[in-house]
Amino acid sequence: MFEWFSMYVGVLSDIPLIGPAYDSLQEAFPIGRYIENAYDFIDTELSYIEQLVFVAIFAVIFILGLISFVKKLAKLLIVVAIIFGIWLLYNQGVIG
Repeated sequence: MFEWFSMYVGVLSDIPLIGPAYDSLQEAFPIGRYIENAYDFIDTELSYIEQLVFVAIFAVIFILGLISFVKKLAKLLIVVAIIFGIWLLYNQGVIG
C-alpha cells in the first residue's frame, strides 16, 4: 500500500550523514509497520459503520488540530512582527 512512500523515503538512506541516523530511527520506531498494521485492522476487522465513525472522529480531531496550529502560527507571526518593528525603530534611532 505504501510502496510509493518507501520509494521516496528510501532516498534518505543514500545521504551520507542522514542515512545512518534515518536507518537507526527506522529500526527504533518502525512507524511504517504500525501504519500498515492499523490499516489492516481497520480494513478487515471493522464494519462499515465503525469505519465511518472512526473517520469522522479522526476528521474532527485533525480539523481542530489544524485550527489550533493556525491560531498559534498567527500569534507567532504577530509577535515576530512586533519584535521586527521594535528592532526597526531602534536601528533608525527613534528608540534609545
